[in-house]
Amino acid sequence: MLMALALSALPAGCSPDGKPQASSPPAPPLRPPTPHAHLKEVKGDVKLKRASGDEWLAAREGLPLFENDKVSTAGGASARIVFTHGGSVNLAEDALIGIAETRPRPGQGRTDVTVLKGKVDATLEAPATQTLSVSTPSATIQAGREIVFQ
Repeated sequence: MLMALALSALPAGCSPDGKPQASSPPAPPLRPPTPHAHLKEVKGDVKLKRASGDEWLAAREGLPLFENDKVSTAGGASARIVFTHGGSVNLAEDALIGIAETRPRPGQGRTDVTVLKGKVDATLEAPATQTLSVSTPSATIQAGREIVFQ
């Protein structure tokens, strides 16, 4: 039994008829992700878990928060999360929240958080042009004014 294997001997970048092919343009560079919020007023044992990581890191003031990051406060700890679209969420002790995916609408600043544990106090600076959606394991609440979730 005889088997033949044909390999192409075309120079790189040439078509089957031997003519040079135009190279495709390089892909545009990826934009770095935009922070959804920043940590402020970090007091006590506050931890941060990045969406892209498995470890809980010590949180510090000014750290940017991105989609699907989580923030946890221990007993006696607290933190404030200030969102880029305005508004903020204050985390009390023993809380765990996630920065949820946000689907903005034109002309409306929107913030989405998931409260997995504990108490948060949410405030919007301009309720006429901002929306805050807080999800829990059993409910979702949307607000356009100051509201306390427990």
